[in-house]
Amino acid sequence: MTQRPVALFGSLTLASLLLASCASDGGLSDEERGQYREAFGLQHEDWSDRPSLFSELFGRDADTMDEADEDRIAELEAAIQRLEEERSERDGDRDRVATDTPRQRVGLLLDGERDAASAAFREVAPDHPIVLLDDDATRDAMEEAGCVPGDLPACAGSLAVYPGLRTIVYVETDGSEVRWSSYDVALEYPHSERVSELPEVDGSVPEQAWRTFADQALIATVDRIDTAPWHARAFAEEAEGWAISAGRDSGLEEGTRLEVRGEPSIVRNPSDRPVGWRPGSRKGVVEVVDFAGDDVAIVELVDGDGPGEGDVLVLGD
Repeated sequence: MTQRPVALFGSLTLASLLLASCASDGGLSDEERGQYREAFGLQHEDWSDRPSLFSELFGRDADTMDEADEDRIAELEAAIQRLEEERSERDGDRDRVATDTPRQRVGLLLDGERDAASAAFREVAPDHPIVLLDDDATRDAMEEAGCVPGDLPACAGSLAVYPGLRTIVYVETDGSEVRWSSYDVALEYPHSERVSELPEVDGSVPEQAWRTFADQALIATVDRIDTAPWHARAFAEEAEGWAISAGRDSGLEEGTRLEVRGEPSIVRNPSDRPVGWRPGSRKGVVEVVDFAGDDVAIVELVDGDGPGEGDVLVLGD
Protein backbone atom coordinates (compact mmCIF):
# COMPACT_ATOMS: atom_id res chain seq x y z
CA MET A 1 0.00 0.00 0.00
CA THR A 2 1.23 3.49 -0.82
CA GLN A 3 2.69 5.22 2.23
CA ARG A 4 0.85 8.42 3.19
CA PRO A 5 2.37 11.40 5.02
CA VAL A 6 2.11 11.38 8.82
CA ALA A 7 -0.07 14.51 8.90
CA LEU A 8 -2.53 12.96 6.44
CA PHE A 9 -2.78 9.81 8.49
CA GLY A 10 -3.26 12.01 11.55
CA SER A 11 -6.39 13.48 10.03
CA LEU A 12 -7.75 9.99 9.52
CA THR A 13 -6.84 8.92 13.04
CA LEU A 14 -8.67 12.01 14.24
CA ALA A 15 -11.89 10.77 12.74
CA SER A 16 -11.77 7.80 15.13
CA LEU A 17 -12.72 10.27 17.87
CA LEU A 18 -16.22 10.22 16.45
CA LEU A 19 -16.42 6.74 17.95
CA ALA A 20 -13.98 6.91 20.86
CA SER A 21 -15.00 10.24 22.38
CA CYS A 22 -18.81 9.75 22.61
CA ALA A 23 -17.17 7.96 24.68
CA SER A 24 -1.08 25.13 33.52
CA ASP A 25 -1.94 28.04 34.59
CA GLY A 26 -4.59 28.13 37.27
CA GLY A 27 -4.90 24.32 37.26
CA LEU A 28 -5.91 22.27 40.26
CA SER A 29 -3.49 20.89 42.80
CA ASP A 30 -3.31 17.11 43.17
CA GLU A 31 -5.42 17.35 46.31
CA GLU A 32 -8.04 19.56 44.65
CA ARG A 33 -8.12 17.30 41.60
CA GLY A 34 -8.86 14.35 43.83
CA GLN A 35 -11.60 16.31 45.57
CA TYR A 36 -13.14 17.27 42.24
CA ARG A 37 -13.09 13.68 41.08
CA GLU A 38 -14.83 12.65 44.30
CA ALA A 39 -17.39 15.46 43.98
CA PHE A 40 -18.21 14.49 40.41
CA GLY A 41 -18.44 10.83 41.35
CA LEU A 42 -15.99 9.97 38.58
CA GLN A 43 -15.65 6.35 37.64
CA HIS A 44 -13.25 5.04 35.04
CA GLU A 45 -14.88 3.51 31.96
CA ASP A 46 -12.67 1.33 29.78
CA TRP A 47 -13.33 2.30 26.18
CA SER A 48 -10.20 0.60 24.83
CA ASP A 49 -12.19 -2.21 23.27
CA ARG A 50 -14.29 0.09 21.09
CA PRO A 51 -13.70 -0.61 17.37
CA SER A 52 -11.53 1.80 15.46
CA LEU A 53 -12.91 3.90 12.64
CA PHE A 54 -11.00 1.79 10.12
CA SER A 55 -12.54 -1.38 11.50
CA GLU A 56 -15.99 0.20 11.53
CA LEU A 57 -15.80 1.50 7.95
CA PHE A 58 -13.61 -1.06 6.25
CA GLY A 59 -13.93 -4.19 8.38
CA ARG A 60 -10.18 -4.36 9.04
CA ASP A 61 -7.40 -2.47 10.79
CA ALA A 62 -5.41 0.26 9.09
CA ASP A 63 -2.27 -1.83 8.76
CA THR A 64 -4.10 -4.54 6.79
CA MET A 65 -5.75 -2.29 4.22
CA ASP A 66 -4.84 -2.62 0.54
CA GLU A 67 -4.94 -0.24 -2.41
CA ALA A 68 -8.61 -1.02 -3.07
CA ASP A 69 -9.42 1.13 -0.03
CA GLU A 70 -7.71 4.24 -1.42
CA ASP A 71 -10.86 5.80 -2.87
CA ARG A 72 -12.82 5.41 0.34
CA ILE A 73 -9.95 6.88 2.36
CA ALA A 74 -9.78 9.85 -0.02
CA GLU A 75 -13.51 10.47 0.40
CA LEU A 76 -13.13 10.47 4.18
CA GLU A 77 -10.18 12.85 3.99
CA ALA A 78 -12.16 15.17 1.72
CA ALA A 79 -15.12 15.19 4.08
CA ILE A 80 -12.89 16.08 7.05
CA GLN A 81 -11.23 18.81 5.01
CA ARG A 82 -14.61 20.30 4.06
CA LEU A 83 -15.65 20.46 7.71
CA GLU A 84 -12.43 22.23 8.61
CA GLU A 85 -12.82 24.70 5.75
CA GLU A 86 -16.35 25.51 6.89
CA ARG A 87 -15.11 26.15 10.40
CA SER A 88 -12.23 28.34 9.21
CA GLU A 89 -14.67 30.61 7.36
CA ARG A 90 -16.55 31.42 10.55
CA ASP A 91 -15.56 34.06 13.07
CA GLY A 92 -15.84 33.98 16.85
CA ASP A 93 -19.03 36.05 16.85
CA ARG A 94 -21.05 33.89 14.48
CA ASP A 95 -24.71 33.23 15.24
CA ARG A 96 -25.52 30.31 17.48
CA VAL A 97 -27.34 27.31 16.14
CA ALA A 98 -31.10 27.90 15.89
CA THR A 99 -33.24 26.11 18.48
CA ASP A 100 -36.95 25.64 19.14
CA THR A 101 -36.48 26.40 22.84
CA PRO A 102 -34.08 28.65 24.78
CA ARG A 103 -30.53 27.43 25.25
CA GLN A 104 -29.40 25.79 28.46
CA ARG A 105 -26.33 27.07 30.26
CA VAL A 106 -23.30 24.78 30.57
CA GLY A 107 -20.30 25.51 32.80
CA LEU A 108 -16.84 24.31 31.78
CA LEU A 109 -14.10 23.33 34.24
CA LEU A 110 -10.66 22.51 32.84
CA ASP A 111 -7.57 20.98 34.34
CA GLY A 112 -4.33 20.30 32.49
CA GLU A 113 -4.03 21.65 28.93
CA ARG A 114 -6.42 24.54 29.48
CA ASP A 115 -5.58 26.75 26.48
CA ALA A 116 -6.11 24.18 23.73
CA ALA A 117 -9.22 22.68 25.32
CA SER A 118 -10.73 26.10 26.08
CA ALA A 119 -10.20 27.29 22.51
CA ALA A 120 -11.80 24.13 21.12
CA PHE A 121 -14.91 24.35 23.30
CA ARG A 122 -15.25 28.05 22.55
CA GLU A 123 -15.01 27.35 18.81
CA VAL A 124 -17.64 24.59 18.67
CA ALA A 125 -20.09 25.85 21.33
CA PRO A 126 -22.16 27.93 18.84
CA ASP A 127 -22.93 24.70 16.96
CA HIS A 128 -24.86 23.38 19.98
CA PRO A 129 -28.07 24.56 21.72
CA ILE A 130 -26.24 25.84 24.79
CA VAL A 131 -24.69 28.91 26.34
CA LEU A 132 -21.17 27.99 27.43
CA LEU A 133 -19.53 29.56 30.48
CA ASP A 134 -15.79 29.24 30.08
CA ASP A 135 -13.44 27.94 32.73
CA ASP A 136 -12.76 31.33 34.33
CA ALA A 137 -16.45 32.29 34.50
CA THR A 138 -17.41 28.90 35.94
CA ARG A 139 -14.72 29.09 38.61
CA ASP A 140 -15.81 32.64 39.51
CA ALA A 141 -19.41 31.50 39.84
CA MET A 142 -18.41 28.59 42.07
CA GLU A 143 -16.33 30.85 44.28
CA GLU A 144 -19.20 33.34 44.63
CA ALA A 145 -21.52 30.46 45.55
CA GLY A 146 -19.10 29.30 48.24
CA CYS A 147 -18.28 26.06 46.41
CA VAL A 148 -15.32 23.97 47.43
CA PRO A 149 -13.94 21.27 45.11
CA GLY A 150 -14.85 18.39 47.38
CA ASP A 151 -18.49 19.37 47.95
CA LEU A 152 -19.97 20.47 44.64
CA PRO A 153 -23.45 18.98 45.31
CA ALA A 154 -23.81 21.24 48.37
CA CYS A 155 -23.73 24.37 46.22
CA ALA A 156 -25.53 23.06 43.13
CA GLY A 157 -28.72 24.80 44.20
CA SER A 158 -26.97 28.17 44.29
CA LEU A 159 -25.41 27.63 40.86
CA ALA A 160 -28.85 26.74 39.46
CA VAL A 161 -30.19 30.11 40.62
CA TYR A 162 -27.22 32.15 39.44
CA PRO A 163 -25.60 32.01 36.93
CA GLY A 164 -28.33 29.51 36.08
CA LEU A 165 -26.14 26.51 35.29
CA ARG A 166 -27.89 23.44 33.96
CA THR A 167 -24.79 21.24 34.08
CA ILE A 168 -21.03 21.44 34.62
CA VAL A 169 -18.57 19.65 32.34
CA TYR A 170 -15.22 18.76 33.90
CA VAL A 171 -12.33 18.01 31.52
CA GLU A 172 -8.95 16.76 32.74
CA THR A 173 -6.13 16.40 30.21
CA ASP A 174 -2.77 14.68 30.48
CA GLY A 175 -0.92 14.86 27.18
CA SER A 176 -3.10 13.16 24.58
CA GLU A 177 -5.32 11.47 27.19
CA VAL A 178 -8.54 13.27 28.05
CA ARG A 179 -10.86 12.33 30.91
CA TRP A 180 -14.19 14.09 31.17
CA SER A 181 -17.44 13.90 33.07
CA SER A 182 -20.37 16.11 33.95
CA TYR A 183 -22.40 17.01 36.99
CA ASP A 184 -26.12 17.54 36.35
CA VAL A 185 -27.03 20.55 38.48
CA ALA A 186 -30.80 20.21 38.03
CA LEU A 187 -30.87 16.48 38.78
CA GLU A 188 -28.03 16.67 41.33
CA TYR A 189 -26.38 13.73 39.64
CA PRO A 190 -22.72 12.99 38.70
CA HIS A 191 -22.28 11.21 35.37
CA SER A 192 -19.47 8.68 35.17
CA GLU A 193 -16.15 9.48 33.57
CA ARG A 194 -15.26 8.87 29.95
CA VAL A 195 -11.72 8.57 28.62
CA SER A 196 -10.47 9.44 25.14
CA GLU A 197 -7.02 9.15 23.61
CA LEU A 198 -6.51 11.99 21.14
CA PRO A 199 -4.26 11.47 18.11
CA GLU A 200 -0.88 13.16 18.02
CA VAL A 201 0.89 14.55 14.96
CA ASP A 202 4.58 15.45 15.30
CA GLY A 203 4.34 15.01 19.06
CA SER A 204 1.34 17.25 19.72
CA VAL A 205 -2.44 17.04 19.52
CA PRO A 206 -3.67 19.10 16.53
CA GLU A 207 -6.37 21.75 16.93
CA GLN A 208 -8.69 19.69 14.76
CA ALA A 209 -8.52 16.82 17.25
CA TRP A 210 -9.39 19.10 20.15
CA ARG A 211 -12.38 20.48 18.22
CA THR A 212 -13.62 16.99 17.37
CA PHE A 213 -13.36 15.98 21.01
CA ALA A 214 -15.17 19.14 22.18
CA ASP A 215 -17.92 18.54 19.61
CA GLN A 216 -18.50 15.00 20.81
CA ALA A 217 -18.40 15.98 24.49
CA LEU A 218 -21.04 18.66 23.92
CA ILE A 219 -23.21 16.31 21.85
CA ALA A 220 -23.22 13.87 24.78
CA THR A 221 -23.83 16.71 27.25
CA VAL A 222 -26.84 18.03 25.32
CA ASP A 223 -28.26 14.52 25.14
CA ARG A 224 -27.95 14.21 28.91
CA ILE A 225 -29.50 17.57 29.80
CA ASP A 226 -32.55 16.81 27.68
CA THR A 227 -33.73 14.82 30.71
CA ALA A 228 -35.12 18.07 32.08
CA PRO A 229 -36.84 20.77 29.98
CA TRP A 230 -35.44 24.28 29.76
CA HIS A 231 -36.08 26.37 32.84
CA ALA A 232 -34.73 29.47 34.56
CA ARG A 233 -34.90 30.98 38.02
CA ALA A 234 -35.30 34.47 39.43
CA PHE A 235 -32.23 35.60 41.38
CA ALA A 236 -33.11 39.19 42.32
CA GLU A 237 -36.25 41.27 42.81
CA GLU A 238 -36.34 44.55 40.91
CA ALA A 239 -38.57 47.62 41.33
CA GLU A 240 -41.21 46.36 38.91
CA GLY A 241 -40.32 42.70 38.56
CA TRP A 242 -37.53 40.16 38.80
CA ALA A 243 -34.14 39.50 37.23
CA ILE A 244 -33.82 35.97 35.86
CA SER A 245 -30.81 33.86 34.90
CA ALA A 246 -31.49 33.81 31.13
CA GLY A 247 -31.60 36.53 28.50
CA ARG A 248 -30.77 37.26 24.89
CA ASP A 249 -27.90 34.77 24.69
CA SER A 250 -30.23 32.06 25.92
CA GLY A 251 -32.72 32.94 23.20
CA LEU A 252 -35.36 34.92 25.10
CA GLU A 253 -37.05 37.91 23.47
CA GLU A 254 -39.10 40.82 24.74
CA GLY A 255 -42.64 39.59 25.13
CA THR A 256 -41.67 35.99 25.91
CA ARG A 257 -44.04 34.67 28.57
CA LEU A 258 -42.96 32.17 31.19
CA GLU A 259 -45.01 30.19 33.68
CA VAL A 260 -44.10 30.44 37.34
CA ARG A 261 -44.06 26.90 38.72
CA GLY A 262 -43.45 25.62 42.22
CA GLU A 263 -40.32 23.82 43.39
CA PRO A 264 -39.56 20.92 41.03
CA SER A 265 -39.26 17.26 41.93
CA ILE A 266 -36.83 14.66 40.60
CA VAL A 267 -38.18 11.38 39.23
CA ARG A 268 -35.94 8.41 40.07
CA ASN A 269 -35.83 4.81 38.86
CA PRO A 270 -35.81 1.82 41.25
CA SER A 271 -32.03 2.08 41.65
CA ASP A 272 -32.41 5.74 42.71
CA ARG A 273 -30.88 7.16 39.51
CA PRO A 274 -32.59 10.39 38.31
CA VAL A 275 -34.52 9.80 35.09
CA GLY A 276 -36.83 12.81 34.96
CA TRP A 277 -37.68 16.27 36.32
CA ARG A 278 -41.09 17.80 37.01
CA PRO A 279 -41.84 21.43 37.88
CA GLY A 280 -44.34 22.13 40.64
CA SER A 281 -47.86 23.47 40.26
CA ARG A 282 -48.58 26.59 38.21
CA LYS A 283 -48.55 29.79 40.29
CA GLY A 284 -48.53 32.62 37.77
CA VAL A 285 -47.21 34.08 34.52
CA VAL A 286 -44.42 36.61 33.89
CA GLU A 287 -43.30 38.37 30.71
CA VAL A 288 -39.86 39.48 29.54
CA VAL A 289 -39.85 43.29 29.36
CA ASP A 290 -36.14 44.17 29.25
CA PHE A 291 -32.60 42.83 29.36
CA ALA A 292 -29.66 43.54 31.64
CA GLY A 293 -26.32 42.44 30.26
CA ASP A 294 -25.72 39.61 27.81
CA ASP A 295 -27.82 36.93 29.42
CA VAL A 296 -30.06 38.38 32.11
CA ALA A 297 -33.69 39.30 31.51
CA ILE A 298 -36.12 41.42 33.52
CA VAL A 299 -39.63 39.98 33.82
CA GLU A 300 -42.85 41.53 35.09
CA LEU A 301 -45.93 39.86 36.50
CA VAL A 302 -48.80 39.23 34.10
CA ASP A 303 -51.03 36.93 36.14
CA GLY A 304 -51.10 35.19 39.51
CA ASP A 305 -48.05 35.17 41.75
CA GLY A 306 -44.44 36.00 40.89
CA PRO A 307 -41.46 33.70 41.47
CA GLY A 308 -40.31 32.99 44.99
CA GLU A 309 -37.43 31.00 46.42
CA GLY A 310 -37.35 27.50 44.93
CA ASP A 311 -39.73 28.35 42.06
CA VAL A 312 -38.78 27.81 38.43
CA LEU A 313 -39.79 29.55 35.21
CA VAL A 314 -40.74 27.38 32.24
CA LEU A 315 -42.12 28.00 28.77
CA GLY A 316 -45.89 28.04 28.64
CA ASP A 317 -47.95 25.72 26.46
